[in-house]
Order: sequence, then C-alpha cells, then structure tokens
Amino acid sequence: QAELKRLPAFKLPSDKVSCVSRVAATIMNLLSLAADKSVPAADDFLPVFVYVIIQANPPSLLSTVQFVDNFYGSRLSGEDQYWWMQFIAAIEFIKTMDYIVNQS
Repeated sequence: QAELKRLPAFKLPSDKVSCVSRVAATIMNLLSLAADKSVPAADDFLPVFVYVIIQANPPSLLSTVQFVDNFYGSRLSGEDQYWWMQFIAAIEFIKTMDYIVNQS
C-alpha cells in the first residue's frame, strides 16, 4: 500500500508504470507464499489488487491513469503492459462497486 500511495510522486509515466508493476509483483509473491502447491492466477490476484488500491487510495488516481495512457500507453509491452492492464481492470471494477456509507 505504501508504494501505491507514492504513485503521484513519480513524474514520468514510465516510473508510474514501474510503481504499479512493483506493487503487483509484491502481491503475486505474497500470494505464492500463501499457496503451498498452486501458482496464483489472475482470479486470485485481482481481488487482492482491488483491495490494495482501495486501502491505499492514491490521490489523483484517474488522472494518473489518463496521463500514462495518453503519453506512454503505446510504448507499454510485456510484463509492464500486463500489470498496467490489471491495474486498469481493478480501477474499472472499483468504479462499478456499490458503496455503503456508515453514518454512525
């Protein structure tokens, strides 16, 4: 979460993508440690990624996504592109969630 909170501090779009990739790789490593005999898949990863994004609540998240997509999206490839697309999918899921506001 701490790494994701630093997302706005990175100025270059490539640095922002690297930040997201590091977070994703960390999550996958932790999931691998938790699963004794199986390799974690996207079905295991995405809910955890959604949770981490919600908990980190990085400022200017949607504008960061637009910035990277507009100025760096066509240069993404390989693992960075995969993790960035997972990040986009998690954000899109979060945007569709129903929220319950606790009024106590």
